[in-house]
Amino acid sequence: MPWLVALGWFQPLARALELDVVRETDGAMVRILENGKSVFSPIEGHAGLVALLPGARVLVRYSGATRENGVVTLRGGTAPGLSFVETFRPLHADLIERVVSVTADSDQRYYLELGWKAPDAGDFYSFMGKEPATRRYSVGCSGPEFAGHSQALQTFPFLGCLSEGRLFGILGDTPGNWENRSFMGLETERRVVSLATGDGSPRRVISLPRELDATTVYRAPFDGWQHLEKGETARFTTWIFGSPARSLYDVQLAAHLALANAKGFNHSGLEAILRNTSYLLLRRNLLRPESDYLFISGVGYGWKQWVSDGFWMSRGLDDPAFDRQAHAAVFYERLDYEDNAQYYLIWSALVKRAGGELDQRTVGRAYHYIRTHEQDGLYFPPRLTPDKKIMKTYHDQLPYEDDDAPSSDQGFHCGALMAAKELGFPVTDADIERAIAGYRRMFNADGGYFATSLKQQDHIGQDSLYGEVLTYSVFGRKLLPDDMVRRHLETSVRVQSPYGMRVISKANGDLLEGHSGVYVFGGSWFLNDGANYLAGLIHGMDENWVNERLLWRLEKELASMPAFHESISTVDGHPHGHHLYSWNSGFWWLHREVRARMGLAGPDRLAADLDRELGVGRKDGFLVMEPGGTKLRPGGQGK
Repeated sequence: MPWLVALGWFQPLARALELDVVRETDGAMVRILENGKSVFSPIEGHAGLVALLPGARVLVRYSGATRENGVVTLRGGTAPGLSFVETFRPLHADLIERVVSVTADSDQRYYLELGWKAPDAGDFYSFMGKEPATRRYSVGCSGPEFAGHSQALQTFPFLGCLSEGRLFGILGDTPGNWENRSFMGLETERRVVSLATGDGSPRRVISLPRELDATTVYRAPFDGWQHLEKGETARFTTWIFGSPARSLYDVQLAAHLALANAKGFNHSGLEAILRNTSYLLLRRNLLRPESDYLFISGVGYGWKQWVSDGFWMSRGLDDPAFDRQAHAAVFYERLDYEDNAQYYLIWSALVKRAGGELDQRTVGRAYHYIRTHEQDGLYFPPRLTPDKKIMKTYHDQLPYEDDDAPSSDQGFHCGALMAAKELGFPVTDADIERAIAGYRRMFNADGGYFATSLKQQDHIGQDSLYGEVLTYSVFGRKLLPDDMVRRHLETSVRVQSPYGMRVISKANGDLLEGHSGVYVFGGSWFLNDGANYLAGLIHGMDENWVNERLLWRLEKELASMPAFHESISTVDGHPHGHHLYSWNSGFWWLHREVRARMGLAGPDRLAADLDRELGVGRKDGFLVMEPGGTKLRPGGQGK
């Protein structure tokens, strides 16, 4: 008979996923039921796992099944040279963890398809939309390294079936735990959804063209197989979940909540979305030798570690082990442009505080680099390429003259000098004060705003204050007078677009000539806006007003989907660039650290207010989707 998840606090819930152990003559298997009806069943021949080896496709069958403390274990599964054990662990009424352990009896290359047959009725969805036809996606192999790769790209390893207001989905782990070999596939005719740990593609050398990155080399052999040597064991985790849903927005939010509940990123919907982003952009560092793990900026950018993106994503994931690995993935050719060296020094201080070891040679080179390009406390970033006046700040396509100091870089420069002093470099208090004085010179007193740079005084720079906020979060020190920050916020709110602050604009808020209102050309970048409001909080502006403005900006960001974007258009509000974009994930940490530094105890009102907008609640320590319409999910209708 079907086995209902037997934990007492599940009983009041109207629905619960059930683990049904079925024993047949050819082996034991598991089905997922809800209210006695099949949700997911083995795809073929009573086998729920397929092992692919060179020249062989094996249906893995298990000789025995046990159930103990709510956990179902399947044992005795084999394929040539491999043995398997599976566990199914209920995490709550609508979420089950599946772990496949594979042990090599001899050296092997293989990959797994973790597939299920979906219900007979209902529409298929990936994170990006309804899927009417058979399709295969890559979520782990992407970027210019894979030019010509035929599979479409997605960031979120999720597939599901939506029927009569119920979504049943499967989630894959971060590609970083699957050697970057992470794929999804659905077959609409057979009604099969599957997550795969490889694609069986042949060994080849992949590389990133040098002109697409800092002048260095990324090159490594790669194939579409998992590899195990004799005696080694690998583990692959997926999750099965159920949720109410009536629209694509609901489907996307349900996938977020399920992953956040599985990983413990579940104190609020805001935390869920942002920390999931960090987790899903984690990769193994296969193209460089520096460390095992890195963070990527988005599936189209490939396996490389920008310092600022890696820093903010690592803050979002908030895991010291991954933080050390991602920091170690940085090499000097990632440091010698924009604000990367400043970020690296601040990151180095945090890693050292947490007990991690530093590459002192690279840390020293970063320090000497920022001092070499400093004059009278001002940081003048050099050109990355001789013929272009760009690549000076994170918003890399904005041009600055060689004798101009961008305000965004200057805020980080102040923090980097503090970090360098903490790390033992010969930085004096006078050095830090000169840098702070230079930062304050960026303020346009007549206009009441921070200019984008020392020389471009007629252009407002909305990336001017996030270095101030980071420095306060890490070192507990305000760099700017309260009045400057308050005036900048008051001016910015008055002239901003209906969709947020333009990263750069004319003094009256209009777009610069030739700018489109997206990306660096006048788009609105959430981390910039978010940091601006947090700067207002730090500098004495009313907390209720700050929360109100942050909530307004979050509504704009999340209007199209529950994901943070590279930027949003300040002309019509549509998302631009990557969704689930990297550096925004650090806002969760930044907001938390600012509140802690200021002694703001008690519930996070911003997170609670956003949960109401999203229709997210908490039950028994888990995030759940509330029924009915909300501001961001109006009436449950599709978007």
